[in-house]
Amino acid sequence: MSRIQQRDVDVLVRLYEIYDGHREAVLWFLHDFDAKNYSQYRKKYPGTSRERGYFTAICGFFELSGVLVKRGLVDQDLFFDVFNPRPYWERARATIQGMKKDRPHIYENFEFLTKRREAWSRRREVEGRTRSRG
Repeated sequence: MSRIQQRDVDVLVRLYEIYDGHREAVLWFLHDFDAKNYSQYRKKYPGTSRERGYFTAICGFFELSGVLVKRGLVDQDLFFDVFNPRPYWERARATIQGMKKDRPHIYENFEFLTKRREAWSRRREVEGRTRSRG
């Protein structure tokens, strides 16, 4: 694990405050979001609907987080100990892929973050097995 600095803790706490401030959106996203593709998303959650706002808030949170992790502005080990973007990415993937046709870079840091989290999890599994044998 890398050396955690106070700024990493400060950023993480602020991120958690942002995340927790969107609790209703988090719950909707994990339990009620139901679009199999971008076309269905646009029909079910039009314009400025509350649900579209929820989608944007959650994807935006993980996009911001991806930028911070990618740029080394928050320690990834600390971040991934608290947050797992995977379940959100899995629910949003088909919609985001459809969005990318017009906006190729949309939510690219959310996707980056999810891939980085997968690698982080694999590394921890290997380290855990090594420690248990040692």
